[in-house]
Amino acid sequence: MDFEILIMLLPIIFMIHDFEEIIFFKKWIEKNEKELISRFPKIGKKISSHLNKISTASFTVGVAEEFLIISIVTILSLVTKEYNLWYGIFIGFSLHIIVHIIQWIIFGKYIPSIITSFLVLPYCLYTFLKINNQEVLSISDQIVWGILGFILVVVNLIFVHFLILKFEKNIQNK
Repeated sequence: MDFEILIMLLPIIFMIHDFEEIIFFKKWIEKNEKELISRFPKIGKKISSHLNKISTASFTVGVAEEFLIISIVTILSLVTKEYNLWYGIFIGFSLHIIVHIIQWIIFGKYIPSIITSFLVLPYCLYTFLKINNQEVLSISDQIVWGILGFILVVVNLIFVHFLILKFEKNIQNK
């Protein structure tokens, strides 16, 4: 598969994955909140408390922000033929998928993200291998931009959850 097609697919792959989260997270937390809290008292309480504060609409605002960033970086990478930042975000997304799989293993049953995590995992693996085979980035660039991308994804995730709560507060006050 052409490398540029793999790059163009990232925003689409991201949205396929996040649609599952958007559609199912509210119902899932309602159904699994007690088990989550009893099995994982410290983190379960924080997760359920946070998710109970937000609506699907607010959650979607966060996904839209992430989609916009991924789309802009993807377009700029294709236009400039510079793939460093795109690669960093791709690695951040791929690690995000792996985290969901680990969450599923630990929880031991469906979580709203696992089906699409397994569906997009082959894309992540194939794209990673293709980047290495075509030597698009040196190994040192992959390491540096992979770490930077992971940090950017984590920082943006923190910002997105702040944005989600801010948006939720605004729609609650109207």
